[in-house]
Amino acid sequence: MGAFYNILHIEYAYLILIIGLIASMVFLIIAIYEVRISKRINEIEKIMWTIGILFMGTLASIFYMLNRRKRIIAKQHYKIK
Repeated sequence: MGAFYNILHIEYAYLILIIGLIASMVFLIIAIYEVRISKRINEIEKIMWTIGILFMGTLASIFYMLNRRKRIIAKQHYKIK
């Protein structure tokens, strides 16, 4: 949105752009941190997810958070019972 507003020369577009970039970076850092500390993901998968998040950014992070994270939590739930 910030880039779009910047193209349209809307006032304070740079502020929206900076807020969006900071939010995206925080999201990426949290996703990488969660992958790296997980005990349920083997080392090869950790490397794969980290590289995916670094190079594909938000797309890989969202895919991990919405899809893969559920499977990891489900594995944990079934192992406890």
